Parts: sequence; structure tokens; C-alpha cells
Amino acid sequence: MSGEARFWEPLEKGKARCTACPHLCVIEEGREGICRARGVRDGRLECLVYARPATVVSDEIEKKPFYHFHPGTRALSLGTLGCNVRCLGCQNWQISHASAARGEAEKLSLLTPAHAVRMARKHKLAGIAWSYNDPAVWIEYVHDVCVAARQAGLYTALVTASYLTMEALDYVGPYLDAFKFDLKAPGAPGWSWLSKVRDPSPCFEMAVRAKMIHGCHVEVVSNIVPTMNDDDASLKAMAEWVADSLGPKTPWHVTRFLPDYELSYLKATPVQTLERGVEIGRGAGLKFVYVGNVPGHPATDTVCPSCGRTAIRRGERGAEQILVREGRCAACGEDLQVVPVGFRAD
Repeated sequence: MSGEARFWEPLEKGKARCTACPHLCVIEEGREGICRARGVRDGRLECLVYARPATVVSDEIEKKPFYHFHPGTRALSLGTLGCNVRCLGCQNWQISHASAARGEAEKLSLLTPAHAVRMARKHKLAGIAWSYNDPAVWIEYVHDVCVAARQAGLYTALVTASYLTMEALDYVGPYLDAFKFDLKAPGAPGWSWLSKVRDPSPCFEMAVRAKMIHGCHVEVVSNIVPTMNDDDASLKAMAEWVADSLGPKTPWHVTRFLPDYELSYLKATPVQTLERGVEIGRGAGLKFVYVGNVPGHPATDTVCPSCGRTAIRRGERGAEQILVREGRCAACGEDLQVVPVGFRAD
């Protein structure tokens, strides 16, 4: 099953321009775009992976990672073949660098939007999240599942590099509750070295738009890659962008790079580098800076910036103790901007 794409323009000689992301790929008949998931068939652009997930997993929401969004709950996590960012060190490269062409997508089991919602409810999951590859490549399916999930009272969450066109984001935004922005580097040199993104300005703009226009809960993750974005100047620039553009209470996760795929020659990020990132983030005014991919590290807990008490204690499987009432510290009432369990956007 494939579906005609919503975001495209017909061109001469049977070609089409995909407008789902800023690559704006011009695709010939029988070929695919840079994401390898959207291609031209019989003169029209199709989402070749519509309703064809490569991963169907029940995950703790903290694994995405979302630390201030429905802590302690689990979500149905869906990913598919292909990616429009395709990072050199991707830990999910087996699917994100795969192609949906030559019938590969049809080998995957069909999961319609209604079936996805039924699956989440059957297993008592609180929401549906899109991760493991970038959701931009099957934004039509993401939209349809989001609409069904909203009607069923489930939350929705996007894990994305935010390399979307405004039209694509606005299509899904009204049905989206949470948005995790993968901030890869402070500027174009780092983004272009690591990924297929040469100009990351749309990524920054769409992350802000998700919060300001669509009211999404936004968290930011930076995978700290040795020799690429681990210097103090890069860490400071990223932290300041989060504080200035999204607000000082926006969670920023500095996560440990683990060698994989084309970056397997690098070493894992030293924990001391991540801890320096935490201090730099706090120095930039951020109230919640977390260390990721280091199980048991104390900087995975949520500490109230007002009274200093631990509001959310986390273990290897997510939140274990939650001392938060209506998004506020249960001890002193400080607004922690934690979206509480039971919340659903109107």
C-alpha cells in the first residue's frame, strides 16, 4: 500500500518536485528522493511507506527523550524506511538509510491509522510517537494517525530533526502534542558535516513554530559528537539558542554519542564533556539540562530550580518517582513546565 503524497508539484517530462521538506527534490519517473521513501510512480509523487512501519515498539516516553511530557507513561513508537537527514553516525541506520524502492516497503506489515490506535489502546499505552527515522518522510501517515489518536484521547509526539517545510508542519501541527527537536550543531558547518542538511535554518524555524504557533511541548536534544560539536563555543551557542528561542525552562538534553555506522572510528563522548555541557547550559540560563545515554547519572533527574528538591527521579526505565502536581513542584509550587498525565490538548 502506498498513498499519493500531499506535498508535491508536477513538473515537465513526468518529473515531480517533493515539497515535504526543504530539500525540494526533483524526482524522475520511477525514482525516489533523497529520503528514499517518496518517489514518482505513474506521473505522481507517492509516499511509498504510507502505513508501512519498519519498527513498532512500546517505549517509555523518557526514551524519546521527553522528560517533561507525561513522565512515567509509555507510547507506541513508529518508524519506517528512509530519512531525509541521514546522519553519518545514525544508530538506526539499518532502516533510516534503507530504501523503500523495489518493493521493499511492501515487505513490511500494513498498519492503518485505525489499527495503530487500536494497538495503542489494547496495550494501554498513553500515546503514539514517531521516531527511529525522521517523520518527515511519511508526514501524510503521521497526520492521519495523529487525527485518529486525538479522537481516541491519546497524545502524539514527534521526534525529528525539524527539517520540514512550513506547509508540512502546519498540516500535522494542529494534532500534535509534543515535538522533540534534534539540535545537531549550532550552525551550518556542523549540520552539513553530520547530515544531508546544508542549511539548517528551516530546522530552527520549524522548532520555534511548533511551540509558538501550534502550542506543542518542545524539548531539545543535542548528541555531543567528539570533534564536531563538543567544544565550549558550540555548546554555549546551542544552549543560548534554546534559552533565547524556546525559553529558559525548555529541557535541553546533552546526550552521549556512541560510535556507529560511518562514525564508528570515533570514541564515545567522555562523561566529563557532557557534564561541562550541563554547566554551560545552566550558565546560559537554562533551568533543566540533562545528561543522556549515561544510565544512572544524577543529571537525569528533574530538580526544582527554586527549592532544589528532586521532583522526578529516573531510573534506567524512565520516571520512578514523580513529585509533581499539575506541572508544578509538589514541595514549593514552582512551575516546572511538566505536562501532567491526563493532559490532552484541545
